[in-house]
Amino acid sequence: MPQQLDVSPGDERRARRKAATAGFFGSVLEYYDFSLYATAAATVFPTVFFPGSSTLLSALQSVATFSIAFLVRPVAGAFLGSIGDRFGRRRVLVFTLLTMGIATACVGLIPGYSTIGWLAPLLLVLSRITQGIGASGEFGGATLVAVEFAPDRRRGLLGSLPAAGASFGGMLGTLAMLAMSALLTSAQFLNWGWRVPFLLSLVLVAYGSWLRLRLPETPSFRTLEHKARTPLRDIVRRTPGSVLAIIAIVTAQTGFGYFYLVFVVSYAGSHIGLSRDDTFLGLVIAQVSCGLLIPVFGWLSDILGRRVVITIGLVASGALAFPGFGLIQPGWPAGLWLAMFLGNGVAASAIVAPAGPLVTELFPAQYRYSGMGLAREFGNMLGAACIPLLAVRLSYSNNPATAVGLMLVVLAALGLGGVALASVRRRTEELLPAGDTAQKESSI
Repeated sequence: MPQQLDVSPGDERRARRKAATAGFFGSVLEYYDFSLYATAAATVFPTVFFPGSSTLLSALQSVATFSIAFLVRPVAGAFLGSIGDRFGRRRVLVFTLLTMGIATACVGLIPGYSTIGWLAPLLLVLSRITQGIGASGEFGGATLVAVEFAPDRRRGLLGSLPAAGASFGGMLGTLAMLAMSALLTSAQFLNWGWRVPFLLSLVLVAYGSWLRLRLPETPSFRTLEHKARTPLRDIVRRTPGSVLAIIAIVTAQTGFGYFYLVFVVSYAGSHIGLSRDDTFLGLVIAQVSCGLLIPVFGWLSDILGRRVVITIGLVASGALAFPGFGLIQPGWPAGLWLAMFLGNGVAASAIVAPAGPLVTELFPAQYRYSGMGLAREFGNMLGAACIPLLAVRLSYSNNPATAVGLMLVVLAALGLGGVALASVRRRTEELLPAGDTAQKESSI
């Protein structure tokens, strides 16, 4: 029998605030960690962990260590999602937070290649994989919890807060690295300064764990009459179209996001010759604007619909493919800053803000977490692991601007295909338990 909900409106509001806060700060930690790693992969790891390689090989090795975490995320996300569907959301979210934070602190403790040789990049890869396992259930679970606590007409706004937390977490990570770079000499920064922000993640872990341990289980999970015994099998059998739609949308979403946050930063520094401070500032501009605009786009998705806002973001991303990349020129950091603002701060925000709520609304509560883990993380793997690596390779072609621009146009077309597929999916309201009905078709 489902647990009966006998709570006052005041209790519901407090639980909703707890869920929104816990989801926001959990995503702050996740993307603080990921931003540190992405920034270090572009500016530090080639020297500390992969010395002696050519410029191209060093860049590929460094970006590959960033991307490898996404290769484990579909399997780990599907597994953690099935645990969340069977035993509850909160337990999984506490586990993912601890895993992410501890793995990040371990990165800051790994000696460089000059000290322990090949063990250094090996330990770096293992820590990165552990980060990927934690992250596989973190963002999707945080979004799911925020949406399941939210009233119908505010699901877009409240469901976008974890994505906003991700941007502010990325900003904190970038600012931490920028501060250490500015306060120390280049030798000090490469020797030990870059490690300090990684170790500071333990502070966010402690606060985030405290928040999540106080979080009640979601109403949707508590009111389920029957919990799925095989949620992964159910989601593949019953909603394959929704799985494919989300994979396509998330591939485009993360592909555009990490194109700017990983590739463009690495390209501007190693290929164009902009300074480390200039590239760090570009990251901050992208992340601050993204964090501020995501709730706006989430709110708009409650009014215009999820698909409409995502379509606007995809079309804008495709339109910026050629002019945006052309703004990144030697000796002109303002071009990089403008490209980061328009490409990641504005266009990508319009995709990511409604994407999380859309995923939760396409799958019934019985196997919703599994859907988040499987479909979203598979799209993450394709977009975040493949696009930066492909962009690095294309940047060394005879005509890099054209090659990279075409890649981004194809990526936008893939996302639009996912939106079209989502639009023809039948609603699953008949599978939802009482009290967990999704929004009307017009909102999706």
